[in-house]
Amino acid sequence: MRFNCASYGLSVSALMWCTFSVQAALEPPPLFEIKPLVCMVKTQGQTCQMTIRVNWHHAVQENLCLYQANARLHCWESSNKGTAKLAVKLAQNMEFSLRDTQQNTLAKKTVKVNAVVSTKYRRKLKTDWSLF
Repeated sequence: MRFNCASYGLSVSALMWCTFSVQAALEPPPLFEIKPLVCMVKTQGQTCQMTIRVNWHHAVQENLCLYQANARLHCWESSNKGTAKLAVKLAQNMEFSLRDTQQNTLAKKTVKVNAVVSTKYRRKLKTDWSLF
């Protein structure tokens, strides 16, 4: 039986690639938290201005950025955890995401905008008909 170095090297590299692929797939997503998750406005359609608190923790040190829709808000370099307080404006429900340098979304949360007075269920001030 002859020892073939090329086939051995190919087998070892294929095994290592599979091992790294499985490790990446088994790596848990980062813990991602945004508070508060609800912003209250007086009437539907108003812009909500609020300060959000962002906390995250990940098993691996990475360069990660926080995005509001497609706008980058804050970045952390070579870190496995991060916190930030940010002032944001919301006109509608908005998704915030934690992304790596290749724009892969690792975690996301949605902040909802709720109105105190809903225009859908507004009470009528007078009736449509009258006897007088």
